[in-house]
Amino acid sequence: MTGADIDSPTEITDTIEKPDRGPVGEALFDFKRWFLIDANRWLVVGVLAVGTFGLTVLVGTFGPVSVQQFLAKGISPAAALVELLKTIVSVTTIVLSINQLVLSPELGPVSDQRERLDDTMKLRRQSEGLLDETVSPLSPGQYLDDLVSALRDRARSLEEDVTGSPELESDVATFSRKLVADAENVNAELQDAKFGDFEAVAAVMDFDTSGKIRRLRRIRKEYSEQLDGDETEALVEMINALELFVTARGYLKTTYIRTEFINFSRALLYVGLPSLLVAFWASQMYDPTIFPGETLGVENRLWFVSAAATTALVPFATLISYISRLATVSQSTLFIGPFVAGSEHHEE
Repeated sequence: MTGADIDSPTEITDTIEKPDRGPVGEALFDFKRWFLIDANRWLVVGVLAVGTFGLTVLVGTFGPVSVQQFLAKGISPAAALVELLKTIVSVTTIVLSINQLVLSPELGPVSDQRERLDDTMKLRRQSEGLLDETVSPLSPGQYLDDLVSALRDRARSLEEDVTGSPELESDVATFSRKLVADAENVNAELQDAKFGDFEAVAAVMDFDTSGKIRRLRRIRKEYSEQLDGDETEALVEMINALELFVTARGYLKTTYIRTEFINFSRALLYVGLPSLLVAFWASQMYDPTIFPGETLGVENRLWFVSAAATTALVPFATLISYISRLATVSQSTLFIGPFVAGSEHHEE
């Protein structure tokens, strides 16, 4: 086998642009991974809000325009808050429109619902053949866990079923051991994960299938003259099992994205009204003469304006928080078949 056949796992993190190597680059990459993938979305909203507040205070205090000039007339902060009111309404309207589009399949006629049910039941029946069970689990998390376990068991059997030249046995053994190791890692991650939480999705998304399918197809092609009927069938069944897993994972990933859009819409509704009210009240009550004096060396009026502007921008921070992860998850599985987005490999 050529060097191009070595598995190159396509993980969610592969969609994150990697900066230059070095301590600073590694730290930046770790932060980007935390921000885009690992962190709780409400925590990201909080970080963005705190950053906005701190940056506004710093600019107002140390910027090229003094605090006195920045707050002298009072009309500029009030006008800015009025514009932020429009932004809140626009963001909320756009997101709810997107949410309606994402959930539109739920609103189809009976024929569409029947077709969706038929497709789901077909997937379950095919899975039960792989799982050797009468009925597949109802829990999506347990279903994925069982599928990964079935792939692990088949990989172990494949190493015993396919024999021949030392090169063939070595390639099959390498493939099987790699798949078993990856499957065990995914099983460990799924053990305490709850479907609907990002951890369950990340675990199965990081299970590389494109490289494994391609490697099996290459083994089958290169050693076709050595393989008998049973060995060829074993390889085909392994490929079919991986393809079934890809289909099931894609379906459940789509379900997760819809669930996350629902959570996103609910979160935006939670923060939208308070932000509107605070921005409106602040724009109406602001006057250069209110909040005289300083606190910690900063004009009290600047504290007020910074807090009001930050609160008004919380819906936008919520948008950034949720969409950044949803976009990253979607980009990681742009191709459903054995392709790798952004791959730089040159195959012979």
